[in-house]
Amino acid sequence: MRKNRIIAILIVVLMLFSAFQISAAERRGLALGVQGGFLATGVVVDIPLGKLGVNAGVNYPLGWTWVATLAGDSFDSDFLFPAFFTVTADVTTRIELSEDFSLKVGASGIALTDFETGLAGVVGACLKAEYWIPNKDTGLFVNLNVPVMAFLLLEGQTPGTVFSPWLTLAGLLTTTAGVLWTL
Repeated sequence: MRKNRIIAILIVVLMLFSAFQISAAERRGLALGVQGGFLATGVVVDIPLGKLGVNAGVNYPLGWTWVATLAGDSFDSDFLFPAFFTVTADVTTRIELSEDFSLKVGASGIALTDFETGLAGVVGACLKAEYWIPNKDTGLFVNLNVPVMAFLLLEGQTPGTVFSPWLTLAGLLTTTAGVLWTL
């Protein structure tokens, strides 16, 4: 039964890729922007590299901090993990749906870190919808993440990873929306 499900998913993915033109053209250059989300609110850069694109960001976990504050946590103590910054990265390929709208499909990762003791995060697939306003250098995006693996790397401890179908729910926390401006 599981083998049939995997084959069906592969057939649907191949049908989708054949239905839409995957463009290798770089119609937009380097773009800088801002994004907002529960675990990632900050700045991003979107770099086209031929058929692939790389999106990287340095952010602050505003939602996490808000919940920690509501729970009575002070910023001097550790609340589960000392998350002061969030680092995001995506590697995607573009699927053009129209002249101004495209989907980017690929892999993404998000890590919480204080840049000293270690990092914790999730890795998985992503689907990024981009709409570029006609005749403008401004675009809007929504980046939907589907984590499948969690990792923990702490100083002086053995690294750990977890694979679970329940991790896909973490996508509710790692999804972001924002604005890009081309240079």
